[in-house]
Amino acid sequence: MRGRRLAVLIGLALAALGLVLALTLRSPGSSSGSQSAPPLRQGQLLGDRVRRVDPQALIARTEAIPVKTGVYIKNLHGLSLAQRIFKAEGYYWLEWPQRLQDLLEERQVSAADLVELSNLVDEYDAVFKPYGAVSRLPSGRYRYQVRFSGSFFIPYLSFKDSPFDRIALPIVLEIAPDVFALQDQPVVLVPDRASGALLGASSVVDGFHLHSAELVPLLHAYGTSWGLDKGDLDYSTLSAVVHMDSDGLASFITYVLPLLIVLAIVLAAPSLEGRLGDVRVALPTTALLTLIFLQQAYKASLPALSYLTFLDWLYAYAYLVTMALFFLFLWGNNACANVPEEQVAPVVARINRIDLLFQVAALVGLVLVGLLVWAL
Repeated sequence: MRGRRLAVLIGLALAALGLVLALTLRSPGSSSGSQSAPPLRQGQLLGDRVRRVDPQALIARTEAIPVKTGVYIKNLHGLSLAQRIFKAEGYYWLEWPQRLQDLLEERQVSAADLVELSNLVDEYDAVFKPYGAVSRLPSGRYRYQVRFSGSFFIPYLSFKDSPFDRIALPIVLEIAPDVFALQDQPVVLVPDRASGALLGASSVVDGFHLHSAELVPLLHAYGTSWGLDKGDLDYSTLSAVVHMDSDGLASFITYVLPLLIVLAIVLAAPSLEGRLGDVRVALPTTALLTLIFLQQAYKASLPALSYLTFLDWLYAYAYLVTMALFFLFLWGNNACANVPEEQVAPVVARINRIDLLFQVAALVGLVLVGLLVWAL
């Protein structure tokens, strides 16, 4: 009777574990945020903020000068999620009216200094090749085109659903001169949506499927006036964002299936005869070491995270199930060893019943953990 109560308690604990893990996942210290707007960013703590805007409404409100901006990404490669960088080659072009050209000449600002690639890293290795000087179009507007090549930082990544990832690779153009900030003589980047395709045929990253690409107008505030006594300056920004998804089947087979195989072996271990105590006790320890090495190999491809991924929660559950099974086997082994020979058969029968309850409860708990953590 005591053994049955023990099994029921273990079963309830495992079945309730899914809810506990899901609630913990949404606690303030564990939240991972979303791809486009994480609930807490380091930049927000420092006053740095980025928000999406309607450029036409912004121009109407501030009487800003519009600069039509287009981007064409020719190649994407060298993605490193652990370092949060990728490499890209492509082109961007700018078109502006006579009003801005007069300001550029007055302020002695060259066309090359009008915008900067704000998430560019390793600038010493970057290449910028202008396609000639600024040209004047028949419409009276001015045009400037640049070929670029470099490494870019990925500012926001969410691995909440990892290994079933969705990533956004941005190339961010931002107004560079402080004089053209929104609080001074505002200049706003307007997406050139009539330019056609945004991506070239080589804009493919191994292991991911292209989902979509878009030009996103933003407003970037650094939280400082740069000592100009003009308040918190806002700069018009245009982000060329490539959205990609990991292959679901490949991710499942590579990362989830090995975990499920080990866990299946763990859950099948109680099917061994209760009197085989030494063999039963050895299985959870071996499985525990295997789980640890599998998780470490998985985490090696990710950056250091302040939250747990979907697969991490499955590993956490697998660790607890394996440890609970180890202690259950210790109890069964001691129960057989502490009774006379003629009472071993009834004890083994009771152990087998308890093992069956444990298997069912652990399997239900696994389903609860997977569903609740994925849903939340």
